[in-house]
Amino acid sequence: MTRVVVHAGFHKTGTSTVQHALAQNRDALAPHLRIHLREDFDPLTASARSWSVTRSDKHFAAIGRNALRFFRSIGREDTRPVLMSSEDLCGHMPGRNGIAAYDAAPDILRVIADNARHWFGPALDLVIYFSTRAPDPWLRSTWWQNLRSTRLTKDLDPYADDLPRAADLSAVADAVRAAVTAQVVTTPLEDSAARPEGPLAPLLDLTDVPADVRAALGIPPPVNAQPDLGMAEVLLALNRSGLDDEALSDAKRTIRRLAVKRSNLPPHA
Repeated sequence: MTRVVVHAGFHKTGTSTVQHALAQNRDALAPHLRIHLREDFDPLTASARSWSVTRSDKHFAAIGRNALRFFRSIGREDTRPVLMSSEDLCGHMPGRNGIAAYDAAPDILRVIADNARHWFGPALDLVIYFSTRAPDPWLRSTWWQNLRSTRLTKDLDPYADDLPRAADLSAVADAVRAAVTAQVVTTPLEDSAARPEGPLAPLLDLTDVPADVRAALGIPPPVNAQPDLGMAEVLLALNRSGLDDEALSDAKRTIRRLAVKRSNLPPHA
């Protein structure tokens, strides 16, 4: 049997921290685990994001085509588990591009699962894994991320009022469970964050990484964390300003650099 673990989200539930830890420890984990991050299947995540916005037949077909192309690059004789991780396998983050929920996730993951099964056949042991988070902190975190990355001009409360279904991450996981022939596993970030390997821990459990290997891993601090410097208000004011897009991006980069200096956040956070 070949275990394939698809870490498909959700956004702002420790996924960037997990991916940074996997990249940092790729060599140490290689004897036990085949790691594939977003850059290894970028056409697949691009088509998933596109279809979550357009719902076009063209982009939906691209999901299946790119999924199969990716799985065909994975050797079937190798007995190590496969772990692929990208929150964009659920489509775009809600709160941008007119997306108010993870409605695209069940169909995207069903197509990915079908193509994994086509390639690996009856030897496939497929697990879809989601990290989840309580609604209020998830909404605040996605609001912050969208303030940073888009021209969002809404205050937190009206933003949250637009996304009640998106914030019920357990319900989204249940919808995926109903749509996909695979084991679907969830762990709240509030639980995994307290473990020695942080939000990476449940994925190490699912892939049976030995305890001695786990103990030797270098676990980075959380990334993409929101600094407690009143930046949300600054970004909101910038988004509402008359700055053109280029000037706005420059201003946000400058503010971010100052925040990194002040709060000692990782530069990529």
